[in-house]
Amino acid sequence: MVNYDKDFLRKYQKARDEKDSILCAGFDPAIPNQREKNTLSEKYFMDNKSVEEGIIAFFEEFLESVQDYCCVIKPNNQYIFHMGLKSYQKMNKMIHNQGLISILDQKLGDIGSTNDSGFYWMNEMGFDAVTYSPFAGNIAESLNAAHQVKNAIVEGQKGYEFIAGRMKELNGDGIVVGATGHVTADDLQKIRELAGNDVVMLIPGIGKQQGDLEKVIHFGGENVLLNVSRAILYSENLKETAKKYNDQFNEVRKGK
Repeated sequence: MVNYDKDFLRKYQKARDEKDSILCAGFDPAIPNQREKNTLSEKYFMDNKSVEEGIIAFFEEFLESVQDYCCVIKPNNQYIFHMGLKSYQKMNKMIHNQGLISILDQKLGDIGSTNDSGFYWMNEMGFDAVTYSPFAGNIAESLNAAHQVKNAIVEGQKGYEFIAGRMKELNGDGIVVGATGHVTADDLQKIRELAGNDVVMLIPGIGKQQGDLEKVIHFGGENVLLNVSRAILYSENLKETAKKYNDQFNEVRKGK
């Protein structure tokens, strides 16, 4: 994650403490007919609404439901990049009006000038931070790295250790760390040690992917964000589901 004002940690801690939450509510809205399941209801697109209008209509309902039980909203740009600048700005204004912060899940990764352009427009949209990929490369390099990432050696370190260390060295704002089974408690401890306490650890995989909640809270440190997307977004009752996850997270983190 890269932040424009270099105060992402302060914003995160303020929202976390005011909302009493470490929940990051992911917004990954698939439109009807995009896939077989986990899609938005047709009702959001009735009365000749455009896709953009339907997405914003659902977002308003989504935000109203989760705003008291999370500290961050994380729209996934792969689901909404058809929207115009004004809609992104409207979305961020609504998020910030509720005392929440916003992270655009973009996974940006390219050469410097292209990244700079992406950062410029994401700043114009109003996001507090954006996710990015630490390594840019061609398809062969990317596939090879993906297959070996856990044991890949970069400058004498495992790949994830190298990235964590660079975050501390370069005063990075955050790092994304999975919560699923292949990530061990030792891995989390090592990442936190190398990245430092001021790097926010964004951890997906708690909801539908059934990551180990106690492991990530106990070993991730104080500055963590636990992301839940589909498990809330496509639930029958968004508000109750968001509350359930927030209560679970608080029970574990306050009892540790």
